Amino acid sequence: MKFLINIFCYALGLMWFILGLVGVYDPTIFAKNDIVSLNVVIQSEAGASEIRALAGMFSFMGIGILLAAHQPNSRKQWFNVFSLLMLGLAIGRSVGFLPLPNFEGFEEKRVIYAGIEYLMALIFYIRAKI
Repeated sequence: MKFLINIFCYALGLMWFILGLVGVYDPTIFAKNDIVSLNVVIQSEAGASEIRALAGMFSFMGIGILLAAHQPNSRKQWFNVFSLLMLGLAIGRSVGFLPLPNFEGFEEKRVIYAGIEYLMALIFYIRAKI
């Protein structure tokens, strides 16, 4: 079980790192990517800068996950933080499912993304505990 969780953590860290580097290099690809699920049109240099900043955050979160998976002395704190970050992301996305006027509503694609985010939060939480 521990080996499988380690593989998942390394894979997620590597995926986020590579995705972030791609976004820093070309924010248009990052904004149109299904993994990130932004699907926005960049209309100005300021917009491109914001997308690059988000991509930079993704790449450094990936580095953080890789370091946490590799360093046993600070592993628990790092994975607790990443678990909370992913849980916050999943809850924020889930709030959008509420049937209220200013919310997006229920869509299958966003439900799948929220499920993946909850699963990632659970994996990071389990990794912090073992």
